[in-house]
Amino acid sequence: MNAKLKMNMKLSIITITAILLLALASCTNPVSSSLSAADPVPVPEPETGIDVDSAIGLVAGLTLDSDILLSYPGVSVSEDAEGNATIEWVEGLSGTALKGDENGDFIRIADGTLPELTVAGSVEVWVKPELNAVNYYTGILHKGDNPDVTPEWYFVDETWTMLFHADSKPYFFVVTESEDGTVTPVSLMADTAIVKGEWSHLAATWIYDELSKDTVIKLYVNGEVVVSKTLNGIGPVRDTDGDLIIGSQLPVPYNGSNYYTFKGLIDEVSLYNVARSADEIMTDYQVYASVL
Repeated sequence: MNAKLKMNMKLSIITITAILLLALASCTNPVSSSLSAADPVPVPEPETGIDVDSAIGLVAGLTLDSDILLSYPGVSVSEDAEGNATIEWVEGLSGTALKGDENGDFIRIADGTLPELTVAGSVEVWVKPELNAVNYYTGILHKGDNPDVTPEWYFVDETWTMLFHADSKPYFFVVTESEDGTVTPVSLMADTAIVKGEWSHLAATWIYDELSKDTVIKLYVNGEVVVSKTLNGIGPVRDTDGDLIIGSQLPVPYNGSNYYTFKGLIDEVSLYNVARSADEIMTDYQVYASVL
């Protein structure tokens, strides 16, 4: 091999080595990194207690934990005369649950904090009535806060409500409004009561079809449809300025004496802007049913 060829080979080896050293230096040099040592570390968003998942229509998955939920704007709880919270938080299905008693315990979410559920909606909740409690007309979830009633005997700003009409018999009630302004209340009640002292899953769905003018409303207990109604021409659920009340029908006593508070535990409240299917409701029920 002649001297010129040896020299060219030596230069090639030196060049390749230099390129490799430069590449290694760029990988280890913090100055060349896209996130320098001086850049702030991204801070995770704080928990609000209200989960949202637009992919499945979830507009409010409520974490019933005072430290988290109460930090969200528009959320408050019942208080005594001295301004102290009367809510009692106990162990629930996941984290803590709201424990209601006859004293009017409730969580209040101001109107406008969550989207209105008019044309379509679903509500789901887990409840555990106290063993010796009598739950007549007691509210679990109630959209409306005015104690005044109409001549038809529903509250003037009521839109929808999940409650017990008879003792521990699940009951779902909506107030619809047609295109001509006619207001129509619709009620669905289960034939049998749920078991006291045990957890039960309650759900309701509704949807208004603008073409057929049909409004379909369903009540579920432990993943199964127990009542279904299809009505024509009544319109979607109406929109009012009423707040959402959790744990009572009202945030003030009706006729000065009764909040219609649910006596027992409430947990895992979810609101959707779509009518969940029967399969989806059953799946949601089985999340905790399999471990109870």
